[in-house]
Amino acid sequence: MKKILVIDPGKGWGQFVSKMYCYQKLAGHLNSKITFLTKKSTQAEHYLKSLSFCEDVLYIEEPKKGVQHFFLNIKSIIKNIKKINQIHFDNCYVFHPSLRYLFIAYFSNIKKIWGLGFKFQSFFLTKNKKLYLSFFSKTKGDDEALEAVKKITNSQKIDYQPLSSVEKSLRDTVGIIIAASGNEKRWAIGNYLKIIQFLKEKNYKKFLIISGLDQSDDENLIKKRFIQNTDIIFTSDKKINDVIPYLKKCKFCIGNDTGFAHLSVNLDVETLVIQGDCPPQSYSKLLKHVDIEPNVVRSSTSIHTIKIEKVLDELSKLLNRRGGRVVEGARLESV
Repeated sequence: MKKILVIDPGKGWGQFVSKMYCYQKLAGHLNSKITFLTKKSTQAEHYLKSLSFCEDVLYIEEPKKGVQHFFLNIKSIIKNIKKINQIHFDNCYVFHPSLRYLFIAYFSNIKKIWGLGFKFQSFFLTKNKKLYLSFFSKTKGDDEALEAVKKITNSQKIDYQPLSSVEKSLRDTVGIIIAASGNEKRWAIGNYLKIIQFLKEKNYKKFLIISGLDQSDDENLIKKRFIQNTDIIFTSDKKINDVIPYLKKCKFCIGNDTGFAHLSVNLDVETLVIQGDCPPQSYSKLLKHVDIEPNVVRSSTSIHTIKIEKVLDELSKLLNRRGGRVVEGARLESV
């Protein structure tokens, strides 16, 4: 069996996770497991290393910004090359447009290298070993990995496939994703209090509150409001390995556009994502969206233009599809 390396540092761990169905297809086509070289921020080892198509996860020695770090960055490139050469890969696929990652592959002892070929990368790859055919090709954005794997595998279409799934009869929790990588992706905690109240009125009693290390105050607000007659699991003090088993048992999730939202989709959980500064992704039917209005410009504050009523309408539609009892124009008590 050939040893395959995929270099994909990821633009964020949510964006990285969203491409996993493409890499599953690639592994199947090559009839080999994949070793991933990615940034530590993708947290890939926690959800990939146990899967059948993943051989291992390696973390990139990341560069530092600024010309003053030039020599340190040269050293980091050498460390990445040494890390790769210890394994003796046969093929490498570079799913990032930067020359840096292509050069890391080229200076490693790898026989065959396939890359995106975007802009300056195009000069270092042959026509049958790249996605973009010329320096002037327009970017395919978030669809780069999908289009690249379609070309490599000669596929017209690649169907979405989750990483794993739990039997639906074992799911008894609703996931509320208040975590986010920055304020530009955080819908107000007051709105989530209203969402939980709304769901409690629909007889949902068990909740998983997926929060970050800096959101203990938000957790305390939820505890104070719903301390009685509600089974709530909080995650601000938990590692991702501890959160995943709870996430798998969710009936559905609703929350911010963050890595956990895409991880829940990849665990076969229908997820309603509240968008803001970034446009929606649509790689799976399990991924639903509440987006800003067409006349609102995407910005660091645009998520706060999304009204609670709009989210409740979309949540009601989701519950209706699931057979939930939801009345049109549901009214909220003050929270």
